[in-house]
Amino acid sequence: MLFWKRKTTKHQLNVAQILEEKTGQEAIIEIDNLLSPIFYEKPESLSDEETVIVLVEEYEREINNGGFNQFFYNSAGNDYYEIIDALKKIGSVIFLDILESSSKPFPGSKVPVARNERQRMLEEMGDNAEKIWKGLEEKFYKYEEDITKLLIEYINKNKESFR
Repeated sequence: MLFWKRKTTKHQLNVAQILEEKTGQEAIIEIDNLLSPIFYEKPESLSDEETVIVLVEEYEREINNGGFNQFFYNSAGNDYYEIIDALKKIGSVIFLDILESSSKPFPGSKVPVARNERQRMLEEMGDNAEKIWKGLEEKFYKYEEDITKLLIEYINKNKESFR
C-alpha cells in the first residue's frame, strides 16, 4: 500500500517555533499571520488564549491604519468588549484605558455591537467624536506601554494553549 505525502510549498510554523526563530514585533506579526486567518474563517477552532492575541492585534492594526473612526466603522468594532477583556488578560493598562475612553462619544458610553448601528451613530456624532478620538490616537501612537512584550509574556505563560 502506498502512502502519499502531501506536498506543501511552505512549512507552517507553530507558535513555539515562531518564538524560537523570531523576537519582538516580528514574532507577534508572524503569530498573528498564523492565527488571524483561522479567526476570520473558523473562530471557534482557536483557543481562548489564541483569540486574545488576534483581538489585541486587530485593535492595534485598526488604530494604526485609520484611527478610532475606522476601528468602530469596520467589523473590528464588533469585538470592542472582547478586546477590552483581551487587554485585561495580557495585563495592559495604557492601551486598555485608551480603548475604554474611546467609547465616550457613544450615548451612555455604550458601543453598539451591531456594525450598522455603530455606523449610523458615527455619522451622527461627527466632529465631537473626532476631537476625543484624535487625543486618544495621539496617546496610542506614543506606545508608552510595550504591547509586544505583554503579548509575548502572555503567550509564554499559556504555551500549552497555542498551536
